[in-house]
Amino acid sequence: DRQRRATPKRRNELATMMTTRCQVGLKGGKGVGLPRLNRSAAATRRGVAVNAKSGDTFPRDWLKRDNFPLIAGFLGWTIPSSIPVGSYEGASLFYRLNESIADQFSHFPTGPQVNDPFWIYMLTWHIGLFLTLTLAKIGYEGRKEGYFGPIGSDAKKISD
Repeated sequence: DRQRRATPKRRNELATMMTTRCQVGLKGGKGVGLPRLNRSAAATRRGVAVNAKSGDTFPRDWLKRDNFPLIAGFLGWTIPSSIPVGSYEGASLFYRLNESIADQFSHFPTGPQVNDPFWIYMLTWHIGLFLTLTLAKIGYEGRKEGYFGPIGSDAKKISD
């Protein structure tokens, strides 16, 4: 029974452990109130030992916030989808989508029917947009990190 009682020293250790906060977030984010774990001790949960290490194994800047690929991807889809084609009777996909949105607003509380062409225009335009945004981000970051060959002055050195 004496071992279970918390001594003043033990209470102080527990209070310190519970009030210490982790820094979680992107680039200088504030602590979110998670208790800091003792990183040198092994934690046991359901019979599996887990060791927490202090080194970063996952890059904290994984999002790589750069607006250029998003802007380029948006323009890379919006401009071509605004070109009139024969399959839309001389109109563009972007025009047909906006036309069907305006038509749906004319009877606002009621949504579009299942067989309404709005769904085809909406799905086609958005699938194309997200595909273009994804490929723009992959291509831009891959080019920047050298996955597609050398860039800049390094390319001239190799060709000489």
